[in-house]
Amino acid sequence: MEIMIPVWQDASDMQLAASSVHSLKGSTIALVDDNYDAVFTDELEKQLREAYGAIVKRFVKPWGSAPSPQSLIDEAAQCNLAVVGIGL
Repeated sequence: MEIMIPVWQDASDMQLAASSVHSLKGSTIALVDDNYDAVFTDELEKQLREAYGAIVKRFVKPWGSAPSPQSLIDEAAQCNLAVVGIGL
């Protein structure tokens, strides 16, 4: 599994994130919900739990297009991985 750092200036300079996570099974995933498509995000959460054995903590942003509040970032940072910026 490769976990990428999602921020870079040039696509040719993509970097792998340092991580001790080798499997989603048993890993705690922060799923940051932008509150745009509940059906899609519900299904993603279900798949992460059922198909991959992950423990999912879902965090719903108060305003989808606004930055996450610091309290949400702090809570999500306690997880092994985070899924943010889900685009459809």
